Amino acid sequence: MQETNNRGGVGCGAPPVEAVSADASALFAAGRARELFVGIDAETPLLDGRSRPYVNLDNAATTPPLRCVLDHLYRCAEWYGSVHRGTGFKSLLSTQALDHNRERVGAFVGADPAYHAVVFCANTTDGLNRLCNRFELQPGELFLSTIVEHHSNLLPWRFKGLVDYVGAKSPCGMVDLEDLEAKLREHAGKVRLVAVSGASNVTGLIPPLAQMARLVHAHGALLLVDASQLVAHRPITMGSASDPERIDFMVFSGHKMYAPFGSGVLIGPRAFFAASRPGLVGGGAVRLVTLGDVEWAEVPDKEEAGTPNLLGICALSRAMDTLTEIGMERIADHEQALTRYTLNRLGKIPGVRIVGGCQMVNLTQRVGVIPIQVDGYNHAQLAAILGYEWGIGVRNGCFCAHPYIKHLLGVSDAELDGYLGELRAGRSMLLPGLVRISLGLHNTPADIDYLATALEAIRQRGPQATYDFDATTESYSPAGFQFDFAPFLRS
Repeated sequence: MQETNNRGGVGCGAPPVEAVSADASALFAAGRARELFVGIDAETPLLDGRSRPYVNLDNAATTPPLRCVLDHLYRCAEWYGSVHRGTGFKSLLSTQALDHNRERVGAFVGADPAYHAVVFCANTTDGLNRLCNRFELQPGELFLSTIVEHHSNLLPWRFKGLVDYVGAKSPCGMVDLEDLEAKLREHAGKVRLVAVSGASNVTGLIPPLAQMARLVHAHGALLLVDASQLVAHRPITMGSASDPERIDFMVFSGHKMYAPFGSGVLIGPRAFFAASRPGLVGGGAVRLVTLGDVEWAEVPDKEEAGTPNLLGICALSRAMDTLTEIGMERIADHEQALTRYTLNRLGKIPGVRIVGGCQMVNLTQRVGVIPIQVDGYNHAQLAAILGYEWGIGVRNGCFCAHPYIKHLLGVSDAELDGYLGELRAGRSMLLPGLVRISLGLHNTPADIDYLATALEAIRQRGPQATYDFDATTESYSPAGFQFDFAPFLRS
């Protein structure tokens, strides 16, 4: 959105990319990227009564906010108004901001304005469901997904029509390109859409998207990439309509790319959206409604029923500007080096196992997501000890990717049926899972050294307390202890 200048007037819109993050590139180059973020050094209480700066290794779930994003939103809020059809200055300005940020978001991922439309939504899951609702399969048609996917890229297709699943290689867990080609041949022109993750939220593996796109388009299907784990870590270009390696649809969320406030993006062919009723209907998506008919608005307005999350959109666009200023290639280099350091450091600790064959692929084929197991501890125990005793934030469990975890851990169908039977009988239990370390732009080798120290101490000395299991939450906590959250919740 536009900002006031020193004379009390209004600037000419959001600052240019080279201006908005003037300090970001320099700080990153100087190894001071942590200064770009809010809350990085926040003191977190520990079980023994001490406190220490929180170590955030849970970035695949949600990233910390960029400081410049929050500063930008304070300025945006001064001019925040309702978009479309308002005649007041704030409304007109907000509408301009929405359109301007739409262009910037599309440019960040190399969308072709002549082919693609940028649609704002709540998050990746919302975008995938909206897209799924747009498809009407003809007899014999189906979707293809993969066993690597997050549930958000599995379940919508399953409840819309027929789905077949592309397998993964063992033991590395990479999507099997040969199986994709075999499935496309088997279904011979009946596949409408192939839905695949741009990077796995479990292992960080990046499938060969360009090769996949060529295969998919050669067989007359469309390609969807769930880029929620990729777009903040690697440069990506969707391509033009004539490009055989193009990405037809892409979804991602701001909360995984250093922009809070809950904005997501669905990008797809403009003609596809124009051809049928939108997946979400309501005010703002129409030109005229009668009691018997409706005339839809033009794309993308047609796809954005209701009041858009303008501040969330501004936050996302501002975060993208910062990443652009730093340089996506530089970010990739930094994270690859840190991933290599992490793999080497953890690989030397007895009893720590890195899961998913992550070291079997080139670092250019993965982002900084590393799942581990530690001898003597289940995933929930280990995550709890790291959090309560060391102030390290990780994620544990199945990461909303049960079929992939089953594949990686070698869980048999009979075992899986047993778990289903127990759950359906009302008996809560801890499912097999992993502890996930996920890296962000703010992480440093010192974070990894501290994690390694913690893992070594846990292996050698064990936990400081007895941990009780809560079957309802499937988590562990120290017996007789709980954090006092009240001081942190007070306004």
